[in-house]
Amino acid sequence: MNMFVVYLLSFVGTSVIDALWHLVIFGRWYGEWFTPVARMVDGKIALQLLPGILSQLLVVASIMFVVLYKTQGHPKPMEAALMGSIGGILAISVYGLVNFSLINNWGLEITILEVIWGPILGAVSGALIATLSKKFL
Repeated sequence: MNMFVVYLLSFVGTSVIDALWHLVIFGRWYGEWFTPVARMVDGKIALQLLPGILSQLLVVASIMFVVLYKTQGHPKPMEAALMGSIGGILAISVYGLVNFSLINNWGLEITILEVIWGPILGAVSGALIATLSKKFL
């Protein structure tokens, strides 16, 4: 049960940070860059909520697995941030590069942001997982 609490809180925290990056910090640019490849309804990007939530659940699960497995369930924040950054590269950065290689109008700018964002989100999420693990596990 405690592992579920760590996962749930990590999911919420990571999702808030990810939303801030995509909607607030770089929201204008992401909107411009996604529009040529996005599913559109009435001139607005139409998010498919279920696949979006599922992808976020998988990203957090992947980062959590890498952090807890590599640290044998006792992560120190800096070690967890490093392991999380690797998880972020695998979950986010690779996604940006694959999209750039396959999707016709996927731009270089958004690819660069996704490659940079992967290890940052992973590191922050990893440190969050370490903090929550100490409290709940």
